[in-house]
Amino acid sequence: MPRLRPTNLFVKDLELFRSNKVLLKKIVKALALLEADPLYPGLHLERIINDASAWSARVDGRYRLSLDPGGYFPAGNPDWSADILLLRILDHDDLYKSPR
Repeated sequence: MPRLRPTNLFVKDLELFRSNKVLLKKIVKALALLEADPLYPGLHLERIINDASAWSARVDGRYRLSLDPGGYFPAGNPDWSADILLLRILDHDDLYKSPR
């Protein structure tokens, strides 16, 4: 099971959603799923094309969180059992423009 390590920017993004209890609950659920099984189909995990190492996971229909796998296998595939660096929580379009 990977350990989730939030960046300062991720924490700032999370603080912006503190008053939105419904969205905050969805974020917590997505983080729990990510920690339990990063490849869980409901997360819709996918690579962010304009960033060589960033990936995206779904929070809901509008919001995504970006992350960076903590390690890679020699073949280049992410090691999802290593620590995961949490980068941002943003609107889908904004996150894909600037995942870090």
